Amino acid sequence: MKKSPKYPKSKILKKTNTTNESRIRNSPGFTLVEVLVAISILSIGILAVSQMTVMGIRVNTVVNQRMYARVVMAKVFENLNTLPSNHAWLFDTDGVPDLTYNDDSLQNDHYTRVTDPNAPYSYMTWWRVADLTPEIGMKTIRIWVVWGQTMNHNISTDLIKRM
Repeated sequence: MKKSPKYPKSKILKKTNTTNESRIRNSPGFTLVEVLVAISILSIGILAVSQMTVMGIRVNTVVNQRMYARVVMAKVFENLNTLPSNHAWLFDTDGVPDLTYNDDSLQNDHYTRVTDPNAPYSYMTWWRVADLTPEIGMKTIRIWVVWGQTMNHNISTDLIKRM
């Protein structure tokens, strides 16, 4: 013989529904606030990484410009070094043994523009010649390579040559 339930059928269904609702409420899950906090933290991290990427691109651009400038300087250095001491490009045109940089090309002894299709800018090279420097029988040639939209970046080197 079958036992009859202690509770009527309607009470059993109600009790089961209440139990399921409490399980859903007590289940381990994320609230909307927790999700928003997690997204906020993630977005701050992504923003920091994107800023580092932009900075890396800028640094890479500057390094590439300097690298091309060094290549240009090496070419000019070699060209001047192979010229004989009495070549017109190696004369001190103003007679003053001043090797200071002047961004006015007319006050420098010599200048030339170097263009390279692979270079990001065109590079201007200036050089000044000082005879009898550092000693008698020698001349010093100071070479500048200048670049940038306003020609505000430069590097320099000296070439000492026997007369």
